[in-house]
Amino acid sequence: MRARLLPLLLLLATPAAAQGLSGAETAALVADAMARAGVPGTPPVPVRALPPCSHTPHVGALNGRWSTAELRCDAPAWKRALRTSAPASHAPRAPEAEDATFAGVALIRPLARGSVIAAGDLASGPEAARWRSDLIGRRLKVALGPGQPILPRHLEPDWLVTRGGPVALRVAAGPIEVLAPAEALEDGGLGDLVEVRNLSSGATLRATVTARNLAEVRPNMR
Repeated sequence: MRARLLPLLLLLATPAAAQGLSGAETAALVADAMARAGVPGTPPVPVRALPPCSHTPHVGALNGRWSTAELRCDAPAWKRALRTSAPASHAPRAPEAEDATFAGVALIRPLARGSVIAAGDLASGPEAARWRSDLIGRRLKVALGPGQPILPRHLEPDWLVTRGGPVALRVAAGPIEVLAPAEALEDGGLGDLVEVRNLSSGATLRATVTARNLAEVRPNMR
């Protein structure tokens, strides 16, 4: 069974610290962003290093809340979430600042409510290139027409797992760790308890979201 899961393990493996920011460097980067935003609290030091990035990763509040920080790299494109000790209710950015986040990015064709934004839906230009990794894969809360700018309020939350989407399900028992393919039965953010269906056994389980498209079944969890 472990042999069959080896390719999935390799795909999800995190590079060594020498190939990206270490846990301490990541925590310092998030702490600096929180301080500049005037947000109280300190992030924990991650156990794992960040993947390589051609620039210092961007740091922001996930879904506008600094209780979870999001780190984003443009090249190569990746995102990571990190829980902090900031109050869940602390959202320092004003609505007008939120609306300016994707300023200048527009669609080239109409999209219905519930549509998932693809690369071919976005107009070309420096602003589109800047925010492409943030917008691709996001789901619309409203219908938008061609040429209409995309604003954060038009988007569903950037869930780490999405209902109907693929999830790598991690099950650990002592020194043994197994990853199995699963399907999310509901949306979830970092630390949320969500229902998933194990595609190998067909069983429905509750698992804790630990990263994008990754959830863990913990002891005593039914």
